[in-house]
This record gives sequence, structure tokens and C-alpha cells, in this order.
Amino acid sequence: MKVIETKLSFKPEKMIRLDYNKVILIVVHHRGGNGDVYSIHNQHLKQGWAGIGYHYYVRKNGEVYQGRPIQYMGSHCKNNNRCSIGICFEGDFSKEKPTKEQIQSGKELVKHIKKMYKKIYKVVNHRDLFPTACPCMDLAKELQ
Repeated sequence: MKVIETKLSFKPEKMIRLDYNKVILIVVHHRGGNGDVYSIHNQHLKQGWAGIGYHYYVRKNGEVYQGRPIQYMGSHCKNNNRCSIGICFEGDFSKEKPTKEQIQSGKELVKHIKKMYKKIYKVVNHRDLFPTACPCMDLAKELQ
């Protein structure tokens, strides 16, 4: 699996390093629509964030893009950002299912992240931790 580097610019004053030993979860999301990683980054900047809140973004064709650098805390799941890595999938899974390419890349990405962060013990849906419909299906189960 290849992760496509994006060279996004972040607001450094808002970036907080993750404590390697506290990262225990991977949280999966769906975008709720279509578009590239750059449009999410710009949207999150406009919201006053450091930049894109997800660490990775998986397009419908299975391409995986680097979002927020993995050594920094994300902004994707309130009250759980300090202990998790965030992956967002393109699409609206209340209207469609993830593609086979997304699931395959997602599985490879989860394995890759678990090799970096040895204490990760679980992949969860955003909705499992926060009152939201995201991702409208049990995507976490698909990626185990």
C-alpha cells in the first residue's frame, strides 16, 4: 500500500504531538460526500483548525492520502483525539457502500498503522464514540 504525500501546510501553533503510548484506537469516518483531501483540508482551515483533522483519507479508487501527520493529534473525534488515529473514507455511506478498493486499502492501512502504534487494540466507528451517524454502517467491522 502506498500513502500519497500531500505536503499540506498546517498551523503549527495548533499542532500537538501525540503520546505514542496513549494511542489505542483507530477511528473510521465517512466524508458524507465526495471530494479530495485538499478540499477537506481547506474546509477545516476555514473552521479555525490546524488543518485536516484526519490522519488519512481513502478515495473511492482506493488511493490513500496522508492528511494530518501521524505523529500529531488529530481533530476527528471529540474527547478521543489524544488516543486515536483518524481515517476518513470518501463517500456518503448512508447512500452508498464503500468500494471494494476502499475496503482493501483500508485493511492494508489499518495493518500499517498498527505496526507503527503497537498499543492499538481496536478499530471503531466514529459513531461508537460520539453521537453521530458517521459512518452509517459498521465500517470498523469491515476493516478488522
